[in-house]
Amino acid sequence: MQKNSSIKLGVIADDFTGASDAASFLSKSGADTLMFTSIPQNLDHDCEAIVIALKSRSASLEKAVSMTKEAVDFLNHIGCEKIYFKYCSTFDSTPKGNIGVVLDFLMEYLKQPYTLLCPSLPENGRTVKDGILYVDGVKLSDSPMKNHPLNPMWDSYIPNLMKDQSHYPCFVLTKEDMESNPLEEKIKDISLKHQKFYLIPDYENDEDGRLIAKLFKHLPLLSGGSALLEHIAGAKGSKRAVFDGQNLKGRRSIILCGSCSRATKRQIEYYRSAGGILYGVDSKELLSGKLNVNDVFEYVKNQSRTTLVYSTAIDGDMASLKRSPTFDMESNLIESMMADLSSLAIADGFKNIVVAGGETSGAVTLNLGFDGFLIGESIAPGVPVLTPLKNDDIRLILKSGNFGCDDFFLKAIGEHDVMV
Repeated sequence: MQKNSSIKLGVIADDFTGASDAASFLSKSGADTLMFTSIPQNLDHDCEAIVIALKSRSASLEKAVSMTKEAVDFLNHIGCEKIYFKYCSTFDSTPKGNIGVVLDFLMEYLKQPYTLLCPSLPENGRTVKDGILYVDGVKLSDSPMKNHPLNPMWDSYIPNLMKDQSHYPCFVLTKEDMESNPLEEKIKDISLKHQKFYLIPDYENDEDGRLIAKLFKHLPLLSGGSALLEHIAGAKGSKRAVFDGQNLKGRRSIILCGSCSRATKRQIEYYRSAGGILYGVDSKELLSGKLNVNDVFEYVKNQSRTTLVYSTAIDGDMASLKRSPTFDMESNLIESMMADLSSLAIADGFKNIVVAGGETSGAVTLNLGFDGFLIGESIAPGVPVLTPLKNDDIRLILKSGNFGCDDFFLKAIGEHDVMV
């Protein structure tokens, strides 16, 4: 594959909803953006930015680094001027990785002395001040993320979160630091004492994002959530139409919810109250064989309106559920069932697949086999409508569990009011 001088920015995302989130903000900036879920063999579309979606957030450390290396080698080969490692705006990781482990690898592999840690996404209430990550004004470790079923967050101070993940120290940059003339001297002083390091700037609003981009967008390696990407890419004005749902209205749809977040639970209840059809799947029934994917799909395809399929685990106490010896097996069965449902739906003529939850989105997307997407209008910040390059009649919507307002699922199927 030849180098493409038009591609300025290559983004490596550690899960599929994170990739669509990143692509959404790049598109918002006006950058022509493509998203891929595997390394493309050919680039038949011109673009300015490429997002590579990995399923590495919960992978082993070795696998996460291996997947990242493959992605960065591809992006370097096609001539990307800048690499951006995109992770969750709630710094979703385990005590030993994978954010710090992957970033250490990237700094070493790309021979960079330092980079930024910018998980902020102010539009969705994620901000950083004095190195502390907040969610809707509450410290991360006091937010609902403390009970995340896969990666519960135990601290809010980013240097502490990085301590056991990385070999290199972190230094906080206040807004006053960034606005002062001696900033270069401060960075130089750190460089004299440390071969490699991370900087964590205050990032509470778009003004801070623009300042960070102005000061640091020259760096060949950057990292963070999706918000900074809009400023790094350089706002040229969105080329997308404002979302009104008309392109989704009337399409045969299915909604698949693997997420157990509070936001998704509210969205499910809103859908129920609006007259939506729901099907709750008990993972223990899948485990015992009392229920299978064909049973669920038989129900879904015979409904006159869109069915929302969800895991009944969302109604349970996650701390108790995680103590079950079959928890991991049941979680995997739910993911597999959702993925299989998506395939059955496409084969039966469904045109709109809506998925909630990062792990579930990865399972569904890999199962469908679509590996490249055009980026459409956003239903909510960080949640664009994706059109597969291989089938422009399909629409795929991948929602991180915590994203979107209560009426998200109605909007995602082109409805804005109570269903009848």
